[in-house]
Amino acid sequence: MSTIKQSSIFTAFLVIFGFILRYYSVHKSGVDISVLNIGINVLVAGLIGGVGFYLGQLKIKESLAIKHLAFSATLVFFMSHALSNLLGLYQISWFAYVAVVFVFAFIAAVRIPKMFNKEKHS
Repeated sequence: MSTIKQSSIFTAFLVIFGFILRYYSVHKSGVDISVLNIGINVLVAGLIGGVGFYLGQLKIKESLAIKHLAFSATLVFFMSHALSNLLGLYQISWFAYVAVVFVFAFIAAVRIPKMFNKEKHS
């Protein structure tokens, strides 16, 4: 699978999972934030995460299965969300959160293929 196609699928998974989990969180907490605001926030963060994943894929040049792309997107979302909550990046700047998403997506693109393709790297 091509690097652009993998990155597009990763970005789609990141946006979908991010939207579902953020919408659920906002709905559950009862905060008055519109669906459009959540969608724009998740779309921008997902696109920047997709760029990070694309750059990581350019470096490693290995293909991943779709289920591994879904796992990677979920991992990137949860890791960036947890680190942002831990360090208070949401209160500091939204750009700090997006930078964390970019970095985790890049790292995931470089490390995840080694994790799933162990026979190739042994």
